[in-house]
Amino acid sequence: MKTDPAIERTRDARRLISTSVADDPARMVNYYIEMQKRFGARLRPGPADGRGGAAEQGLAADARKGARD
Repeated sequence: MKTDPAIERTRDARRLISTSVADDPARMVNYYIEMQKRFGARLRPGPADGRGGAAEQGLAADARKGARD
């Protein structure tokens, strides 16, 4: 199967991030929340209905986990 170089770079970046947080899902969520706070102005706006992600809604990691179950 032929792979796209851009997709491989994205996967490599995700692997590095996962490794940097010891493959801990809670730490990974916290990492992404911090990046969203730090670089939020660069992100595209969310859906037009105003429903944002868990970080925008101010949900704690435990609440987000419960929402997925």
